[in-house]
Amino acid sequence: MNLADRAFGTSEFSLAEEPGIFTWDLASDKVYADSALANLFGLDPEQTLTGLPVIRYLDRIHPDDKPSVAKAISESVITGNPYRCDYRVFDRSGQIVAVAAFGRCFRDEDGNPSQYAGIVFPTNNHVQQDELSAHCSAALKIARSSGLQTTADALEAILKELAKPMPSDTVQVH
Repeated sequence: MNLADRAFGTSEFSLAEEPGIFTWDLASDKVYADSALANLFGLDPEQTLTGLPVIRYLDRIHPDDKPSVAKAISESVITGNPYRCDYRVFDRSGQIVAVAAFGRCFRDEDGNPSQYAGIVFPTNNHVQQDELSAHCSAALKIARSSGLQTTADALEAILKELAKPMPSDTVQVH
């Protein structure tokens, strides 16, 4: 598949893998987004095309990740610096989807924040974490059956950490 085919919509991406693109008009508080972003966030594609308030998107973000995402967006609006943020959203079926977002706030001729644009795409961090948890669980069974208590204790501690909600790391991109 070449780049031109992907650019013109004949890609082999499934809708679940496709990056979503958005523009937020700060004055009207309307976020205009494509169907891929609607799918990621579990929103109606017709409504995302005609614009929804930003709160409708924020409501679809995992509660543990919402504060750091709101902070990253706020800082980007204030500073004008681009941002990258990893977090989780709930899709239409209520499943958690790990995503990465890149965005930037643009200013009008007077220097006031006016438009915010970006891209959000699914990541597979949760799949990797699930695979690691399964591997550690299998190793824990082996350690217990072999009488390796210290190893079993360490694996139990790792599994407890893996069971905690993922932190949402915010990294400024310059």
